[in-house]
Amino acid sequence: MGLGGSSAGCGQVSVRRRFRAPFTLRGGDAHLGGLTRLGRRADAEPAPGKSAEPRSRGDARPSRCSIRLRSTAGGLPHRPEFPREGSNLLAAYVSGHGFGHATRLSEVLRILRSRAPSIEIEVSGEAPEELFQEAARGPTTFRRLRCDVGLAQRDALEIDLAATAARCREFEAGFAERVASEAAHLRLRGARLVVGDIPPLAFAAAARAGVPSVALGNFSWDWIYRHLSASEPSLARSADLAAQAYAGADLILELPFAGDLSAFRTRVPVGLVARRPRLAREEARLRLGLGSETAVLVSFGGVGLPSLTPEVLARNAGLRFLLPADLSRERLLALGLSYPDVIGAADAVVTKPGYGIVSDAIGAGARLVYSDRGDFPEYPVLVREMPAYLACVHVPREELLAGRLSGPVREVLSLAAPGPTDLGGAERAAARLLEALG
Repeated sequence: MGLGGSSAGCGQVSVRRRFRAPFTLRGGDAHLGGLTRLGRRADAEPAPGKSAEPRSRGDARPSRCSIRLRSTAGGLPHRPEFPREGSNLLAAYVSGHGFGHATRLSEVLRILRSRAPSIEIEVSGEAPEELFQEAARGPTTFRRLRCDVGLAQRDALEIDLAATAARCREFEAGFAERVASEAAHLRLRGARLVVGDIPPLAFAAAARAGVPSVALGNFSWDWIYRHLSASEPSLARSADLAAQAYAGADLILELPFAGDLSAFRTRVPVGLVARRPRLAREEARLRLGLGSETAVLVSFGGVGLPSLTPEVLARNAGLRFLLPADLSRERLLALGLSYPDVIGAADAVVTKPGYGIVSDAIGAGARLVYSDRGDFPEYPVLVREMPAYLACVHVPREELLAGRLSGPVREVLSLAAPGPTDLGGAERAAARLLEALG
């Protein structure tokens, strides 16, 4: 999701407040204050197998709320600006690449809202609004905003490097103006804290506006682009720009399956953030019309894998496949099902490995048949670490595309599942955000 289309104009975005008609909000003043208000630090609740001590890069951060004055190119400081008195706004920014960033951020916001119902939340990005509906059970605003590029993909398994580089060049050409526009917006809204998963724009704008910022993620775009720059050299500039923006964040709440997060000054492991089914497995299977047959969910995110048609999959006797066409949002709403309910109802999930689907599968106790996804640096990290969390089997891409899945499905069903997993990452992340909000 969010890989195509024209960019949002700097200073003008489409905003939709829940239960109200759309309106247009224009950002203002391009001359923005440069004070960075630093959030308070405290010991993190440790993730499983992790030390409670945050990992830091460079000098230790102040233990109390402090400010740092930045200078303009001419050597004079920007005028200080702070959120308006009494503000209670959490500004959340989410990458438009895939669904995983949105699903895990929405889970954290859901927990946060349950603990602090009066907190106002504003979600900015291109992820589907419905992914945040549970978090929206309170004062919430949705802004359709292109806040990063992510990757262009030909399909769910193949990255289009040339298109990715072209989109990065277009987006970055106006990056300074985007930062100024978003900083003005944060001031206008009186944002008290910015949380981002994990668009660089969020942290650059927060630093420019003098608002504390917290990242959430298991990888960062500087790491992705740096790796891909070996094949597409222009992405090295994109990596540098992202790393510079990330350096302005107060900390990152680090999730499992982590890549190189050294761009962030402070890293606090919080454990796995994962959605869980709401319904018992038997009830979900009943609503889906599944009998005793082996049910296999085919899940390749927003980009999809159109070549896996019912005709291609029909050769797998004894398997009942659940395809995207069977699981429209309208149908799931009519059945009273969430996507994690469907994952929990399936006997196996066929997918490409990404944090979103892997964490959903772990949360539902599902089994995974996965294929490779091109030169994406998160892939080997997931492949190395997934077996500690769930039963999983690799299927070569050519076998997947040919629909030959009976063997891998039988194999993954024969594996013993690992022991229980601590799923408390969302609770720990929400607690850290509430602490930062004060």
